[in-house]
Amino acid sequence: MLLDASIIKGIIAGFILSLPFGPVGIYCMEVTIVEGRWKGYVSALGMVSIDVLYGIIALVFVNRVEDIIIRYERYLTVLIGIFLILIAIRKLTQPVTIKRVKHEFKTLLQGYFTFMFFALANISSIAVIILIFTTLRVFESESSTMLYQVPMGIFAGGASLWFFTTTVLCKLRKTVEEKSLIRVSRVASCLILLLGVYLIFKMAVNI
Repeated sequence: MLLDASIIKGIIAGFILSLPFGPVGIYCMEVTIVEGRWKGYVSALGMVSIDVLYGIIALVFVNRVEDIIIRYERYLTVLIGIFLILIAIRKLTQPVTIKRVKHEFKTLLQGYFTFMFFALANISSIAVIILIFTTLRVFESESSTMLYQVPMGIFAGGASLWFFTTTVLCKLRKTVEEKSLIRVSRVASCLILLLGVYLIFKMAVNI
């Protein structure tokens, strides 16, 4: 049985949204390297969950979200920048230890909600989702099942890509010496710091 076109478009959107190039994606990869695969993967699912939520909002309220984005984007972007700077400073001022993998429910849940918060504050991602949906012609679909098939696809695509990403990083974690992993963690923390400063600077320039 062939997959419905709406699900396929959702999967493609999920892949694109979960490409780990942004500051929060870099932070999630750093968490995977330092604290293990499952901590990184569950944390990533927090971001994917918000992608699904924002995807639904884009589908239902496509004509209304632009005003909301314009109204709150600056404040939320600055908030994300501040949190990224604080996290980076904390990581750079504390010794990095590559932790033994422990699958504790509490820490996994903490990671999930932490990254969910970061993704939730990044309200401008709705505009990105609308752009992706427009490119994929999602809004042209007349399927009555689109409203749940597209979000399902977004989750499947995002979860699959992050599973692959965290698996690769886990292999790296096992094969690379601890000193090298610590250097990678330090570099990632510096990138997070620079990206946090960039977000605040960009918003300050646009005032």
